[in-house]
Amino acid sequence: MTTDGWGGVRAWIGRWLGRGGTEVEARQLSRLDQDHELLLASSADEADEQAGRLAGGWTVRLQDAADMDADAARELLEFVARWRAENPDSSERAAVVRQKARASGHSRIVQVGGNQTVIRPERS
Repeated sequence: MTTDGWGGVRAWIGRWLGRGGTEVEARQLSRLDQDHELLLASSADEADEQAGRLAGGWTVRLQDAADMDADAARELLEFVARWRAENPDSSERAAVVRQKARASGHSRIVQVGGNQTVIRPERS
């Protein structure tokens, strides 16, 4: 959400989610812009965590839309493939998974599932 290509991705997602409905497109773009502002306002320490929360929500929205319309699903996969081909460096970074956890005293951390989204680039 913070890269130079943001404008193009933003416009495509708005059109894709709107599916020809200008009101729906405007509502989705407004939501996307709010999340974009949240991410930009995050401190360096909060950015990864905030990005993960936002990505989780948008993953569900995109998946739901794709599940309801086979043509939309195909268009989304084509867009992602095209974006990856045009942005190979960004595509590599997008495949990296980082997990951070801290414990103090006698506490322990167990990281399990939750709102994790793991996309293996070689399978998509």
